[in-house]
Amino acid sequence: MKNITIIIFSIIMIFSKLSFAESSWQFGIMIPIGASFSFYNVRFNNSEATADYIKNYQKINGAVGFDAGVNLQGGYLISDGDKGISLLLDLGYSHDSFGLSSSYNEGNIKVKSTEYYTFESLSIGILPKFHYKNYSFGFGVGVKLPLYLTHSAEIAKDNEIIKTYSYYNTSKMNSIMKNTVMTYVKLTFDYSFYVHENIALLLGAYVGTDFGIDLRGAELVKVDSRNLASFDLGIQ
Repeated sequence: MKNITIIIFSIIMIFSKLSFAESSWQFGIMIPIGASFSFYNVRFNNSEATADYIKNYQKINGAVGFDAGVNLQGGYLISDGDKGISLLLDLGYSHDSFGLSSSYNEGNIKVKSTEYYTFESLSIGILPKFHYKNYSFGFGVGVKLPLYLTHSAEIAKDNEIIKTYSYYNTSKMNSIMKNTVMTYVKLTFDYSFYVHENIALLLGAYVGTDFGIDLRGAELVKVDSRNLASFDLGIQ
């Protein structure tokens, strides 16, 4: 958080130094589509969880999910010839799917499971962008506020496949989550194809991360946290 504060302060200072340059408003719509690579980590309460409990706790690995959304961006651009900087408010709808997989034994039976936590969220953040000619580079940070969450699972064992599906609205999310807000950070890279003096089509890519998800739910004694995060990569 300290580093993010320093970056935002530096951007404000740059804005102040460029205040003599040409300026204009910017508005746009971006449609990101990409892949989500999940990371999952469990922290135990060592004073409550025994060594056997930790050893036998189900091992879960991250899997590939899917991201999509729509972002409305608006803000102010200050430019000086071919160079410029803009500070945009970034509002949108976000569809984020986190995949998890595991393989274990129940007696002599091999069990494989795949599950997905899919969030439908409102996103709110800021996106400073640095411009050079038709290129732009952005650094975005903000939060995602889930509207609802779905959980789907597929368990294969002994030639049998069991599928489950659950739906959680905002009032029920705290039954499986410690918190209902996630944080995101993203880097964007765009190229502008101008179809008019003030209108352009943008094609670009993004990389980022979503974090702050704790799936601890009802495990409040032996487990301190079940953190779920993702590395996101896509086009927009």
